Amino acid sequence: MININEKEAETILIDTIMTPLPLVVANSSDTIFMISNLMKERKVGSIIIINQDEQNYPIGIITERDIVRRVISDNKDPKHTKAKEIMSKPLITIETNTYVYDVSVKMVKNKIRRLPVVKGKTLSGIVTITDIIKYFHEKNKENNYISKAMIRYGKYWEE
Repeated sequence: MININEKEAETILIDTIMTPLPLVVANSSDTIFMISNLMKERKVGSIIIINQDEQNYPIGIITERDIVRRVISDNKDPKHTKAKEIMSKPLITIETNTYVYDVSVKMVKNKIRRLPVVKGKTLSGIVTITDIIKYFHEKNKENNYISKAMIRYGKYWEE
């Protein structure tokens, strides 16, 4: 079983477990067709949308779920729909010096699974609920099928 100690989670900075730059990003003027192909090619479930004028300034996020709910089910043309039309905004972010416990609280309160990590207004990385589960699984180093199932059937531990 995963041993998640809240006290320990209050001492671990998120920048130690986040996925750092470079990340897969797109501009607000990019089409959903281009973004969905980028997701497929890079094997990611979300794309952070950055301000075209200020590099690495995140302004939104698009997930696979957003594409299904805001494009496909609304019968919009992905080749003509722009990122700015469907991206989730305002973007909820966390600073690099935030503790894992506080990140988890923010995810639960906002009902989200991904959080872009910023330093000031500059994108530094992204953290997902999978990253947090993986961190605690790795710390325990036991053959824990519950945590493996929680992060897509253990694909990170396949040999």
